[in-house]
Amino acid sequence: MPPKPLNKTALRRLLEIDRLLRSGAGPTTEELALRFCVTERTIYRDLAYLRDQLNAPLAYSRAGDYGGGYRYTNPAYLLPANFLRRAEVTGALLAGRLAAQHPGQPRSADFAGLLERLKDLVDSQELSVIENEASAFDYAARRVWRVDPRIVEAAGAALRRRHRIQADLFLPGGGDEEAAGGNWHRFTFEIYRICNLDGAWYILGREVESDERKAIPLARLKRFGELPERYGVPPDFSLADALADAFGFKLERSGHRVQLLFRGRAAHQVAEREWHPSQRIAFRPDGTLRLTLRTANLAELARWLAGFPGEVLVEAPEELRLLVCENARKLLADHERSLP
Repeated sequence: MPPKPLNKTALRRLLEIDRLLRSGAGPTTEELALRFCVTERTIYRDLAYLRDQLNAPLAYSRAGDYGGGYRYTNPAYLLPANFLRRAEVTGALLAGRLAAQHPGQPRSADFAGLLERLKDLVDSQELSVIENEASAFDYAARRVWRVDPRIVEAAGAALRRRHRIQADLFLPGGGDEEAAGGNWHRFTFEIYRICNLDGAWYILGREVESDERKAIPLARLKRFGELPERYGVPPDFSLADALADAFGFKLERSGHRVQLLFRGRAAHQVAEREWHPSQRIAFRPDGTLRLTLRTANLAELARWLAGFPGEVLVEAPEELRLLVCENARKLLADHERSLP
């Protein structure tokens, strides 16, 4: 019979008590009560749950015997996984499937090891049911950017210490990496947040040289180093605001009002989903659809519009219309050169 479920607070407390018992610290009920800011009666209930529900080999020793306090008489004892709800274990397995779609990510090996340990602790019959439930769901990642996990870890360490970083950023567009030494840009950066967007890891923050807020893809960095200079994250920075733009990151408050006119099949495709938090759509009597939105990322929006050839007209802004025309001219020139 599975143990009675615990609320989140009791579960966190129980896991920490288990860690202390495993470390050989020999805590007493008084010490545990002070540590968790609860009564000793609550701690006695936690210990009884460990002993009676989870079959923990608990023993108490007076001062002088084994250092005093509570301990496990069997050091090899492990908490059983079945004190977790089935839905929680299923969720962990689904998270593992999602992580597997993004190989080479930081801590991926540690997470895979955790899942294997979790499965080892679950009763085989129960595990079969859980894996059957999880098999009904799949994740498909179409675009995964390859990044050195060591750079992501180093960026995380610099952010935790609030230390500036310095690195070389590859700027594409001027030839291959080997022949285009001038395409590497040395910069200094203050990291406000690290974010994975659509399979790519970015550092969000301020470039010191330009004094501009930017989103830098970690896959394009090399010679990443941490500097001793410290900084503070501005109170007005918000990850939610930065992610409010569906066409990339919005790190500056200014943006462009965009107005697009779709026709044919594209009009219905665009109407079927939300492309941007600020979007407004309206069908016109002739069957065309007008989409308006506000974005600061015209370059990314222009690439998206290339997927609707002959079915979209840029009404505003003029800057976006010129960008779409320039992209089309480049595409046409590249393909005309390849013709016999």
